[in-house]
Amino acid sequence: MTAIVALLLVAFAGAIAQPSPEAGPAVIFVCEHGAAKSVIATAYFNKIAAERGLRARAAYRGVNPDAALSAGALKGLREDGVPAPEQTPSRITPSDVDTASVIFAIGCVLPQHAAVSTKARSWDDVPDDKGYGATRDAIRKHVERLVDELLKKQGVRER
Repeated sequence: MTAIVALLLVAFAGAIAQPSPEAGPAVIFVCEHGAAKSVIATAYFNKIAAERGLRARAAYRGVNPDAALSAGALKGLREDGVPAPEQTPSRITPSDVDTASVIFAIGCVLPQHAAVSTKARSWDDVPDDKGYGATRDAIRKHVERLVDELLKKQGVRER
């Protein structure tokens, strides 16, 4: 019986880690270093989407990724009570572009393979030098509008 429970737990964990077609559109947030703005956007998007019944989930990437996530962004997310991701920053790839439904550049220039995509959009009004709170507030406004837009496309009424 213990082996069956272990197998079910492994299968369940795999289902969470791998988006399925039923999961809805994939959103990729990209910032220069893949360590702060895109991480904040991903954390808030995934939280708000789950709370509102949106199947879509997000991931974060960088154009020139740092070796680690921003300590300030992680601290801010923890203080906000928002689950923070734990993976190290990674570069946006052509595969990301292929599988994403939409890609958001947050204060950066996307690499050519992403910039030419019709899926690419830009949030250039997110501040760089105003601290975590101002950055979070600007990102959260964008994320809330995006979730509302995707909910309409998904045909889900807001709760």
